[in-house]
Amino acid sequence: MSADATAGVHVVQRGEGAPLVLVHGVGASGEIWRPVMGALARDRRVSAADLPGFGASPPAGPGFALDAVADRLCEGLAAAGVSAPFDLVGHSLGGAVALTLAQRRPSAVGRLVLVAPAGLSPRPAAVAGALGALASVTVPLRRELGRPLAGLPLARRLLLAGTAHDGGRLSEAEARALMEASRPATRLREGFAAAVAAALRELLADLPTPVGFVWGERDLLVPVSGLEAVHAARPEAPARTLLDTGHVPMLERPHVFTAALVDVLDRLPPATGDAGAPR
Repeated sequence: MSADATAGVHVVQRGEGAPLVLVHGVGASGEIWRPVMGALARDRRVSAADLPGFGASPPAGPGFALDAVADRLCEGLAAAGVSAPFDLVGHSLGGAVALTLAQRRPSAVGRLVLVAPAGLSPRPAAVAGALGALASVTVPLRRELGRPLAGLPLARRLLLAGTAHDGGRLSEAEARALMEASRPATRLREGFAAAVAAALRELLADLPTPVGFVWGERDLLVPVSGLEAVHAARPEAPARTLLDTGHVPMLERPHVFTAALVDVLDRLPPATGDAGAPR
């Protein structure tokens, strides 16, 4: 496994083959993909990036503008040696960034898979700002409370309620890693507000890139009912719903998530060029 921090984006890479890029959600980092990277990297070159303002990546400007973040991410991936077109997977806020990147750099993205993406049910700016401010308090509080309590399954269920369907299913180490992932974030408030306010449904409908979806059936943060909007905008898009799974399927049920992701990718037409050839 190798790491690169060129062009202001921290990228961890593993495996060889056609490129697959993984983009995390708000309050996390590329580390959230660690449970699935090994399986995905058996025949792919997998790159997990820290979004600007999260993990080890510095912010792209004073706030969290999706256009600026998407451009910085694309430039950072290119600097890290990720060849285009690459398959792109975005989770939650990372889904909104991935969708924006595909719209702004269509030649860079061969196939797009959105995992419980933000941007399909926008809230007013005032509401988004208030929720962002709330997250900037509650996420660090959960992290501090979780440090001494993460060893207890009941505590994990309570601390991760809303994020995981059953936090007790995560190991103590996994729960700690999930909560600690927010520690280096410098754009938690702004990123959360951007996720809540993003209005990307029209962009999704017009996007020429083949797109598919993976969603946890018990997701409380980005409810699976959002698939109704997805199917209205992209009736041809393949989608997999994961039973008894919340907002972080790559942590809750990594083997099930990996199989679903590969299935959705296989049902999408391949990108042109060698980099996007079928596996």
